[in-house]
Amino acid sequence: MSGAGPVRDERGAAITVAVLCRADEPALERTLRSLEDAAQRLARAGREVAYAICVNGPAGSGAALAAARAMAERHAPGRVRVLTDARADKARAWNLVRAACATPLVAFCDADVEVASDALAKLVAALDAAPEVQLASARQVPIFGPFVSEADAGSQRQPTFVARAAAIPYRFDFQVVGGRLYVMRAAAVERMPEGLLLEDGWLSATLGNDVLRTVADAEVRFHPPTTLADYFRERMRTEAGKLQIREQRRDEGRARQPIARYRWRAMFAALGVEDIPLLAVNLAVRGVARALAEVAARRGRSVVWAPITSSKPHPTEVP
Repeated sequence: MSGAGPVRDERGAAITVAVLCRADEPALERTLRSLEDAAQRLARAGREVAYAICVNGPAGSGAALAAARAMAERHAPGRVRVLTDARADKARAWNLVRAACATPLVAFCDADVEVASDALAKLVAALDAAPEVQLASARQVPIFGPFVSEADAGSQRQPTFVARAAAIPYRFDFQVVGGRLYVMRAAAVERMPEGLLLEDGWLSATLGNDVLRTVADAEVRFHPPTTLADYFRERMRTEAGKLQIREQRRDEGRARQPIARYRWRAMFAALGVEDIPLLAVNLAVRGVARALAEVAARRGRSVVWAPITSSKPHPTEVP
């Protein structure tokens, strides 16, 4: 199916920068601009850079597709490939992009984030420095106010209690794929199962911790959920995704192994007294979501793997 490819020296190799985007995503333009800025550092170093954008799902406002096509017009013909698919399935979109890539390296990025200008260069450098590493992830940084590129301070969001609770896990490195931005060797994985709820968790479980790296000073910024309902939907999808991966691994006859590595002692030592209420909410939401996912799984996988409402802060279609 998939697996880590042979160790090879790919320093200076060409890279495709890919974005997986729901058709109703309104913030794609900001993400693409930040990626273009980050990719310029690679281009200036002599590395060939191409782009692939997959806009997937039933047609929304049209803003996402318009942003993708506008980016294609900003570049030389053929440098930006825009793919569309009627199904809102992120793993399916991943497969479409992966199949379209002919470069040795592929960077995958979410469509509602802001990429630091040096992030891509640092991720690629991490792969150049360690040929045995198959995938390098950016550090996911929760942003409560406007992104760096949003100059209007008047639009600053309030750091809600829920948002701060949801942000706690991002202080730590669990040695898993950071799904919002990562660069992988194309030979590492050719295809993933469609319908995954947690495609980055699947990559972590498939590749294994030993060939993954998180580059702490390569940042990708995102807005965490700000309401309890949104946070619960996000966690429900994550916990159901973990169960989905566990079941697939069991069907394949593979030993049950944790996806992430939890260093509980070091984690608790890094938290202050003011973090205790936030941690309590975080663990409570995770626990309830996990329990409900387990109950649903016992009643039949179709209940668990059914579409789950997005936790985005704007209206979205059910995937």
